[in-house]
Amino acid sequence: MPNSIGNYRAALDFILAREHFGIKLGLDNISRFLDAIGRPHDRFPAIHLAGTNGKGSTAAYIDSIMRQAGYKVGIFTSPHLVDFRERIRVNGKRISAQYITDFIRKYRGIIVRHKITFFEVCTALAFCHFADRKVDLAVVEFGLGGRLDATNTLVPLLSIITDISFDHTNILGETIKKITYEKAGIIKKGIPVLTGILPLGARNEVARVCCKRKSPLLRLMPKNFIMNGRPFGFEYEGNLLSVRNLQSSLPGDHQVKNAALAVRSTECLMESGFKITRLDIINGLKKTDWPGRFEILKFRGKPTVILDVGHNPAGVKATVTCFRKMFPGRKADLVIGFVRFKSLAEIVGTLQRIARRVEIARLDTYRTTEPSEIARHFSRGIPVVTSNSLVESARRLIHSARNDDIVIICGSHYAVGEFLAGKKKIL
Repeated sequence: MPNSIGNYRAALDFILAREHFGIKLGLDNISRFLDAIGRPHDRFPAIHLAGTNGKGSTAAYIDSIMRQAGYKVGIFTSPHLVDFRERIRVNGKRISAQYITDFIRKYRGIIVRHKITFFEVCTALAFCHFADRKVDLAVVEFGLGGRLDATNTLVPLLSIITDISFDHTNILGETIKKITYEKAGIIKKGIPVLTGILPLGARNEVARVCCKRKSPLLRLMPKNFIMNGRPFGFEYEGNLLSVRNLQSSLPGDHQVKNAALAVRSTECLMESGFKITRLDIINGLKKTDWPGRFEILKFRGKPTVILDVGHNPAGVKATVTCFRKMFPGRKADLVIGFVRFKSLAEIVGTLQRIARRVEIARLDTYRTTEPSEIARHFSRGIPVVTSNSLVESARRLIHSARNDDIVIICGSHYAVGEFLAGKKKIL
């Protein structure tokens, strides 16, 4: 067992070290690698998701619904919160350490020789695992962008674009048109495309690409029905969503949209021969587990703690909107940290609407934004402290707060992940 653990740690260190090769947008490298290892991505049906926000939640809903229907489902998402193995799961179970170790031992030479990047390794690892486990369906989330993302080697049953807004503008472009051009790269010839509620320019661009590639287009549109006790709903090109009074396990109106996308995607799968009942959909939405999405934690003798991975303007706006609806008139103590290349002024402007006091932490990654750079965007009336440790910041705020106070940990997957990893020290 000790040797096994040591071998896994060495394999994981090898994978993580590939991050220093950066992001290599393009399909030539990953295609050659997949060819060399037997084209595993051709051996399972898949749903493919792109979008600025909502990809992970929508994928989690689909995964849960399909497992309720009795199917073996693989899911590939990124990034992870605490454990690398969270990224690749089959029927809710994380990929084994031994599988990762064996994969690296087998293909290490090819990876080194062809300078395969971190995300390319992750993608190939997921595809091999899904093929070897003979999944009935894989739910695969884009890593970054769309057109040149390593996962775009898939030819899926259905492509989903959850939404389009501003993030990673240094790579994808600084306009909605440029970002949409990248996201629309998910669209394959003749493969149906399902979209969330997109800005007009993005909607038109997606429609243009679908027309060019002869891909059927289904779009989410507002339509009233009752969900979680409130009027809310969607319509698809005139066909009212077939399941009413849905109860989702994840809070927030933005999650209602993601749930609706998941439901419509399962309807598309039914057209491809999958057997899914209304009860499968209802129970799947109720049982979806997706940590860090306005996740509310209660500890005896401690304030309420909320974890949220909102990390761009649209994501943070959804966090604040959800907070105001669930805790009207309240303020929260914030522990935040961001990686580089974020729209800090806009994000901070949104967060400070609900902030009573703030601790800004340096994240444990080379990609962290310096806390002082974030702090300068806050108004003078809000107490702001900078810190070198998110764990220490969270511990200070939680232990100095009253039992009826609220502490929010947000700003990045890294921030939430560091809280979860250090929870014993914090509490």
